[in-house]
Amino acid sequence: MKLVLMTYYVGVHDEVMEMLDKLGICTYTRWREVEGRISCGEPREGTHVWPGMNSALFVVVKKELAESLVSDIEEFNRQNTDQGIDAYVLDVARKVTAGEA
Repeated sequence: MKLVLMTYYVGVHDEVMEMLDKLGICTYTRWREVEGRISCGEPREGTHVWPGMNSALFVVVKKELAESLVSDIEEFNRQNTDQGIDAYVLDVARKVTAGEA
């Protein structure tokens, strides 16, 4: 299992959701508004000096699905150089879900 953590400008959230939907990923956790810089771009801090916000979202999926998602993110970044997505892939040692008995 892999954890894919993404940070991105809130304005591209619909595109991120389309990626997840396309791959059949229906379980995720999102922090709607986070402050920070993506790939050393302009800061987004929700202020008049640094307007806008970012979002952070993670999914836990099988390795193959994580690789497909990262490939989609790379393609998105090639096409959208001004509003890219940063992604990090981490190993998951164990997963317990609410639906398990």
